[in-house]
Amino acid sequence: MGLRWMSDPRFCDTVVMRLFGRTLRDAAPRLHVAVDEGEGPVVVLVHGIASSSASWEATIPLLTPLYRVIAIDVLGFGASVARPETMFTLDEHVAALHRTLVGLHLPGRFTLIGHSLGALISARYAAVHRRSVEHLILASPPIYPHARYIQERVARMRVGGYLAFYRYVREDKGRALGTLGRVRELLHVRGPQLDDVTWQAFALSMQNCIEQQTTMTDVAQVAVPVEIVYGSRDQVIVPGPVQALGVMHHVTLHEVRGADHFVRPPLAREIARLVR
Repeated sequence: MGLRWMSDPRFCDTVVMRLFGRTLRDAAPRLHVAVDEGEGPVVVLVHGIASSSASWEATIPLLTPLYRVIAIDVLGFGASVARPETMFTLDEHVAALHRTLVGLHLPGRFTLIGHSLGALISARYAAVHRRSVEHLILASPPIYPHARYIQERVARMRVGGYLAFYRYVREDKGRALGTLGRVRELLHVRGPQLDDVTWQAFALSMQNCIEQQTTMTDVAQVAVPVEIVYGSRDQVIVPGPVQALGVMHHVTLHEVRGADHFVRPPLAREIARLVR
């Protein structure tokens, strides 16, 4: 009778989740720390898909005079190598990021900043590791909730269009390589090109993190102030879902006039202002 609570499904679910989370974290690879510069409160930077820590080149110099800035290559990109069996789910990305940060023995809570895919990873990280993060900044987050949660018809159509395009791109490696190459040339974006080495990380992260995301739920579970910053000319933002996040009491939206999806100087300056 005294052990009846052990048969409670809620107890079993809790135990399984804790054991699974611990196993996933312990098995996760450590990521490459591309930058660890400056002194003061810690700021952690997490870049977007098909990119590397080089995408923060306009941001880092604005922060290092006052902060310790840590820029990490996301699992499967830059110099962060993933195991062949990796599925690049949000849980795997978060587990690898957490193991890496634990290994740095940070002195306390930190500001976490994620861009694009990195914003989705950061939102989940802050929701799961609530005692680690004191401030969350999401830059250019591609927020695509399920269609049934989008009331506005135009926004629903735009989200559906983006998701269909992403599936179209990731289903063919040659098509993806060519498309991303043209985008980088057209928009003058720095960072590594998508290639055979990063292809699996790109395709599976696109499918398992961006297309099948839970970001609105993750943000709702974050217990600290959340700043969402994006450009008025962002090529992948759908305003409706982002504005829906802004209704949450702990979320503040910041639109940068003239900025696009990438972390160029105008967006970098706003990010640095929000950190301060």
